[in-house]
Amino acid sequence: MKKGLIFLNGNAPSEEILKSIDYSDKIIVCADGAYDYLKSYVVPDILLGDFDSINSVPQNVEIKKFPVDKDYTDGHLAILEIKDRGATEIEIYGAFGGRPDHEYGNFALLALASSLNIKAVIKGDFDIYFVTDEIKLSVKKNMTVSIAPYSDSAHIKTTEGLKFSATSLVLNKLHLIGLSNTAISEEIYVSVEEGSILLFVQRR
Repeated sequence: MKKGLIFLNGNAPSEEILKSIDYSDKIIVCADGAYDYLKSYVVPDILLGDFDSINSVPQNVEIKKFPVDKDYTDGHLAILEIKDRGATEIEIYGAFGGRPDHEYGNFALLALASSLNIKAVIKGDFDIYFVTDEIKLSVKKNMTVSIAPYSDSAHIKTTEGLKFSATSLVLNKLHLIGLSNTAISEEIYVSVEEGSILLFVQRR
């Protein structure tokens, strides 16, 4: 199983997060201006994008340049690139902040990765997971956990380890009662019977 890291040009991860990442033996794909915060920590395997937001393009990194007028975001291109390089499990950083439409597009990258049989998570003060079946995670007690439907509707079969449990609960875009739950144990479990969800887990 090959693991990969993608760095996007949203809000830069904190110094604490960037120092905590294990960069060894990972496929590292950097999108455009994310290089400005990443270069002090590691040299990526490839830097890609239209380079409309980077201070200066480095000479010691493999470059893949795309036109500004392109169909896909740099994040979408990064997912395709890391797939071509054989990654089956990835962590995505720098997905938060910036333009709200870009942030929404970054969350959608989790669904894209899933469609390519890549296990993906967006990392930050909150981690975000795309779930279509079930997931079990180690967490800290009292941290916020939110469940939001990604598909038009999602049927939650059951949850464990949360203050407000759910059994046979249907969520839709007009029924967002899965937000702002709380972890009451050091492990949580969510089972999805139909549809897909985004699971938000507070880490800091």
